[in-house]
Amino acid sequence: MRTRLSCAVRASLLAMTIAGGAAAAERPAPQRLLVVGGLIRTETGWSRAMVVDGGVIGYLGDERTARRRAGPRAAVLDLKGATVLPGLVDSHVHPLFAGLTEMNCRLPVNGTSPQIREAIRQCVAKAPKGEWIRGGNWVAASFAAGEQGRAFLDAIVPDNPVALDDEALHSLWVNSRALQLAGIDRNTPNPPGGIIERDAAGEPTGLLRESATRLITKVVPPDSLERRKAAIKWAADHMLSQGITAFTVASIRDPDIEPFAQLTREGLVKQRIRGCIVWETQDGDQKATGERLIAARAQYETDRFKPDCVKIFMDGVPTESHTGAMLAPYADHTDDDRRPPKGLLLPNLAELNPAVARFDRMGLSVKFHAAGDAAVRAAIDAIAFARNANGQTGPMHVVAHSTFVDPADTDRLGPLNGVWEFSPYIWYPTPIASVDILKAVGPERMHRWIPIADILRTGALAVAGSDWPVVPSVDPWLALETLVTRQRPGGSPEALGAGQAIDRENALRLLTINGARAMRLDRAVGTLSVGRKADFIVTRENPLSSPVHDVHKTRVWLTFINGENVFRHPESAAVISSGDRAR
Repeated sequence: MRTRLSCAVRASLLAMTIAGGAAAAERPAPQRLLVVGGLIRTETGWSRAMVVDGGVIGYLGDERTARRRAGPRAAVLDLKGATVLPGLVDSHVHPLFAGLTEMNCRLPVNGTSPQIREAIRQCVAKAPKGEWIRGGNWVAASFAAGEQGRAFLDAIVPDNPVALDDEALHSLWVNSRALQLAGIDRNTPNPPGGIIERDAAGEPTGLLRESATRLITKVVPPDSLERRKAAIKWAADHMLSQGITAFTVASIRDPDIEPFAQLTREGLVKQRIRGCIVWETQDGDQKATGERLIAARAQYETDRFKPDCVKIFMDGVPTESHTGAMLAPYADHTDDDRRPPKGLLLPNLAELNPAVARFDRMGLSVKFHAAGDAAVRAAIDAIAFARNANGQTGPMHVVAHSTFVDPADTDRLGPLNGVWEFSPYIWYPTPIASVDILKAVGPERMHRWIPIADILRTGALAVAGSDWPVVPSVDPWLALETLVTRQRPGGSPEALGAGQAIDRENALRLLTINGARAMRLDRAVGTLSVGRKADFIVTRENPLSSPVHDVHKTRVWLTFINGENVFRHPESAAVISSGDRAR
């Protein structure tokens, strides 16, 4: 799923994207473009030709009329049988984290314990003594019981502090040196909304959950602004290569907001972007930072970046950490278990509802991180409170992840003009879902794992997001296929929540017009129709008609935003031609 790059290649790529972006920003879109020679997916079906004038779709229909409308001076894009689709929308992604992940110590996806040990050894060999080693992407399923802890890391890395994220980005695995630098010992209490895992003697094991991870991250040297810009630029360019023309940054904090503002203002990042500013009730520093960024959001807004969304974490994740908030106890909870039996509901609920009503009055959408069914219910309750206080005409609020939804809550969000968001792209068998989460919640609850089909039957608005780099690939074609099959890409005997599979048309809507609507962009983009902006992609295959188990192989040849060609696959010239004038 992921193309692995060497550290040297990654560093070179990141440097080139910043340098090369300025030149790309200077190339204006052609005034008029004629697209012919393939199938074009429109709002109502398929067309054979399209005319783009000044970045706006001026005509869709037959080729003869399109050529007449375009005139002799138009540039021509001959598809030679390729397919044109609307630009895709990723409704939940973390570009800064994704780019930094490529630059840090990368563990093998779903690697075994020996493979993880060897990957860490290689990272240590390249690091100066005493320098922090960051990175990760581990899952608990890779380790034997009791194997994963600080002793595992201490044996490999005695002199460097180590902090490795789990796949969900809700836990940290650290060594003794990192614990020492953070001042964490047996006497350190669990912070509000966090867990310091301890052994039978009460000593920290080296695993920290949720807000406890900040005890470590606050002592890690921050990345420079230029490094953060390079990370975001690399991630945004990679998303262009996948056909993603708009996305929502699911958690905006101090490190993200300035580089996004600069990169979009300078024209180096092309996509239409929403940013969700993190706000919390439990953490005083994060709450204050969130209030400051919300108050100052206008100074960061650009024509492509709108920080008009607030992010609130309702819970953690329903993995072995037991931090996702559930209505019923975890299936593997025991009487001597130190983990919370029903997980963690993170906000102060007495403060949450008035805050959501305030943001609603300000015209700010709220994106709730809600993985467990108890968190989902509390998020819907908060939206209902805001609607009762302010009326039904406020902005759409989003219940994100929606991993587990109690059947009693399935019909509640649509009438509140809310949005169901399903992320990450793990609605097919993977170790984190099929091993860690299955063990934690039990097989019965896994039947309704990410219940997309149930939600669509209610008529409510639903969108999809990758949550990259929580998943190792931002690939939307993998998502499109597995939304339909619920099997591994390419097909597998096993499926995950097979009863929640949907058809291709609905899957594409989640990734296009539905996503645009949730971002308040649906009047401009999301479908290809006359009068809308020319955000479109050209694909080698037609993912709506190719064999379903091949959909993940779909390749994007070209990506356009506002009629500007912002990505071209190196092999596309062999099958797609551009001309200076209409024939």
